[in-house]
Amino acid sequence: MKRTTKIALTLVVLGAILIGIGWWNHGDKGVVWSHDSRSFQVIRRSKLSYQPGAYDKIVVDAQAPVTIKAGNTDRVTASYLDNTQGRPTATVSKGTLMVRGGRTTKKMSQTIVGFSDDDYSNGGVLITVPRNKHLTSIDIKRETSGVSLRDLTVKQVNVKSSDDISLMNLTVQKGVTVASSDGDVWASQVKANRLQVTADDGDIGISDSRLAATNNQLTATDGDVRVSETKLGGGHLATADGDVHLQNNRLTKTLTASTDDGDITAHIAKTAGAKVVVKDTEGDIKVKGHARHSGYWLHPNATSQYKLTTSDGDVTVGTD
Repeated sequence: MKRTTKIALTLVVLGAILIGIGWWNHGDKGVVWSHDSRSFQVIRRSKLSYQPGAYDKIVVDAQAPVTIKAGNTDRVTASYLDNTQGRPTATVSKGTLMVRGGRTTKKMSQTIVGFSDDDYSNGGVLITVPRNKHLTSIDIKRETSGVSLRDLTVKQVNVKSSDDISLMNLTVQKGVTVASSDGDVWASQVKANRLQVTADDGDIGISDSRLAATNNQLTATDGDVRVSETKLGGGHLATADGDVHLQNNRLTKTLTASTDDGDITAHIAKTAGAKVVVKDTEGDIKVKGHARHSGYWLHPNATSQYKLTTSDGDVTVGTD
């Protein structure tokens, strides 16, 4: 064996031994360059736990990821990275739980050794609400890096996020307003009067929900819109660049669905009406297995009506 090969193998073995020793002694931490302190820092995680006073409103003005869920305790837990500014804080004033701070580390540092910068952010905020508490409002004011709301009863919900938004098992007396600038919006088992969702760059998915209003609105700029197993009064669904999927919903009045560049697939009740328009002359229309022309109207006198329009794509309609 050549001398250089022996030296290379020796160095590889030595390196593996040193890595193992470092890992065993908790050396598996990333090292970042912090623009705040202008120095290298080891990533360390910390937590703060608050037991808030009495509140019926929640306002979040923080960039950190936020989860609000029902549980057996009344607590706010904020996780963050040591040696960083803007860690999340929680205070209660005049019946409002206010969460501030918690900017993401990705914007202030770059990983040099250890985990990549995708493996961590500057913590997050978990708010645990007692199961029997009915909230007046939840207001996520700033575009956070991810929002999750679960198992809550609240009068009004407003959410902004730069990343994904997840709504699960919510009972809302009035309306839910949601906006995501760069992420998907998913809602399941949401009972509300009205739902208004805007996604600039992501998909919208609604399933197994109850939306009483006739003016619900789901709008995606670049993504698909999907509504399934949902009972709703009506409203408007639109995407500029994506497909529309409507699956086994129960519609009371009129639902308008449109896409500028994409297909529409709808499986509707047997007695529901559907007016289909395809503006592209090369687009295909198929209703109940039969080819149709643009402007075809199934059951025009039905109480519940779907108005389906695509500027560039196909439309397929099936029934129960």
